[in-house]
Amino acid sequence: MTEVMNLTQLASYLQMSQASLYHLLAAGKIPGTKVGKQWRFSRPKVDEWLQGSKQQSADILVVEDDALILQTVVKVLQEAGHQCVGAGTTARALSLLTEIAFDLVFIDMLLPDGTGLDIISAVMSTPKPPQMVIVTAHPGHELADKARRLVPNITVLEKPVRLETLMEFAKTGVTR
Repeated sequence: MTEVMNLTQLASYLQMSQASLYHLLAAGKIPGTKVGKQWRFSRPKVDEWLQGSKQQSADILVVEDDALILQTVVKVLQEAGHQCVGAGTTARALSLLTEIAFDLVFIDMLLPDGTGLDIISAVMSTPKPPQMVIVTAHPGHELADKARRLVPNITVLEKPVRLETLMEFAKTGVTR
């Protein structure tokens, strides 16, 4: 492979979608240079970036009942180098919490078989509770207020949320 790659070549090299690369570029996360209207990437700089990314990957749980949103968020976080799993129900999330020590948990509050409060309670009872972020369409809902009382420093994001915002939390979840 050549020392300088275009976006298509980089997507193939990293086995990522071009859309995910654009998100990384927009967030200033991947080393690249814009030449005219085209992006160019130095393979040695990308390899160096990859080494740093592997050392900074987080274990992330995404709890979301909308299957399309869940699939998209999990895929983007995985393509950014994180170990990420999704759960569409409270039961699945609770099961995963017993199996994996997560660094970060994104929690939707209204789920088909429970609420985000069930998940927050389970997370708080783990030996080393991970960072939690509520992602909800109803930030003023009484459930979000109860979550704030349970975990005063919890972050509440209102849907729709930009993928770059979630990726920033993933990055900070590594350094906890």
